[in-house]
Order: sequence, then C-alpha cells, then structure tokens
Amino acid sequence: MQGTPGDILEKLGRLAARRTVLLGMGNILRGDDGFGPELAVRVSSSGLLPAIDAGTTPENQVGAVARLGPEAVILADAVHMGSETGTLDLLAAGDLLEASTAGTHALSPGMVMERIAGETGAEVFMLAVQPGSLGFGQPMSDEVRKAVEAAVDALERTFRPGTSPRAPL
Repeated sequence: MQGTPGDILEKLGRLAARRTVLLGMGNILRGDDGFGPELAVRVSSSGLLPAIDAGTTPENQVGAVARLGPEAVILADAVHMGSETGTLDLLAAGDLLEASTAGTHALSPGMVMERIAGETGAEVFMLAVQPGSLGFGQPMSDEVRKAVEAAVDALERTFRPGTSPRAPL
C-alpha cells in the first residue's frame, strides 16, 4: 500500500490534465495531524491549485469543493498505514479500508470521500502521510514537515510542469 516517490508522481500524473482541488483535513493542535491543513495553506498560497483547509470538519466544505467544479479531488490527511513516519502515499477510496485515519474528524475520511464524489462526480483520492506523534499540543515531527515539502514538490511537478524540484522525493 505504501507508495514510493516515483509511484506518487505517477499516480498524481494521471490527474495533471484534470481540474483538481485539494482539501486538507486534520487538527493543527495534534502534531502530525496538521499535515493536511499545512499542505492546503501552502498549496493555496502558491496558487498551484484551489485548496481548502477543512480542519477537523471536512464535511462542512463539501459545498465549497463542489462550487469549484472539480474533476478530481485530493484530500490530504494523516493516515496510519503501518509505515515509517513521514511516508507519503496517494490512496483511492478502496485503499482506505486497509488503512486507519488519525481519527480527529467528525466523519470518517472514507465517508467524506464518498460524499464529495456523490456531489461533484469527481474522482476522489487521499494524499496520506504516516503520522508519528498525534498528541495534543505536540509540534509536527521533522519527518512530516519534510513530507509536506515533498508533497508540495510532487504537486508542483504535476500541476506546474517544468518546475525545479525544491526537495528530493
């Protein structure tokens, strides 16, 4: 289930020609669970893709996502995949059955993915990072900070071809 950097670029590459929206999920007060919100802020500020920081209530942002008319939606979240902290993977909805999310959301990410797909007709994916610490008040780990950089780089390589990589994948 774990993707190598090349796998992630290949998986993202299939979305390059589609209108894509990123939805960051997670709790910035719980260490590595801040991955999704941090990635959404970084992507939004770069103008790379429309991106929404949904925090711990992604179900409240389904309408905002739908208004953007996406063909693909990438949710970004911390997911227990049984891999090393900071490992990234791009998962389809069915892959989430094999993984466990960090659990700080009102609805499960699988349910959010189904709802977004149903309301938009878009194909929905999860850009997942393996968290380390999810303790309240804990800082984001160095490994997940590096994963944020790697995810930004992979998204830029996909949606802004010709961009020089900033961080090794």
